[in-house]
Amino acid sequence: MPMNEDRFWQVIADCNLREFDVEEWGSQLAAALKRLPPDEIIEWNHIFDRFAAAAYTADLIAACCLINTGAGSDGFYYFRCWLIGMGRSVYEAAVQNADSLADTVMDFVNPRRDAEAEIYWAAHHAWMAVTGQPDTAHYPARNEAAEFKGEDWDTESRPLRRKRLPRLSALYGE
Repeated sequence: MPMNEDRFWQVIADCNLREFDVEEWGSQLAAALKRLPPDEIIEWNHIFDRFAAAAYTADLIAACCLINTGAGSDGFYYFRCWLIGMGRSVYEAAVQNADSLADTVMDFVNPRRDAEAEIYWAAHHAWMAVTGQPDTAHYPARNEAAEFKGEDWDTESRPLRRKRLPRLSALYGE
């Protein structure tokens, strides 16, 4: 069975971020991906990149600013990785309505830790292990360009954040 979105989300569910420490999650994900053939690992990575790109919205930038008290380009990418790691229902709800993350952060985010997961490397690591390729080998997936999606607005504006993300704004004292 070829890799598709349902199988992608099953891999995510099998390595659910909620069950592991954030640092351990990438290793668990890489271990799961090593059980796949190389072409499926690459397709899994392409799907991951498409989901990360689809979450490149002003509302999610603002949510990241509230939850993580900032959103630099790397931090926002790691936030989107975390969002994917939270699973299909959380991801899809947040892409439709970033304020839905108010429910998730109440149950998951530790106040001393940001909602970030540097898991982008897991597929590359798994592919190298499965193919026996060295770190220097060309990896045929990664870094698909992400273009901004949706309406652009001033995510630094507290009044706009309160209007667009009322629950998250209230939760984080705005």
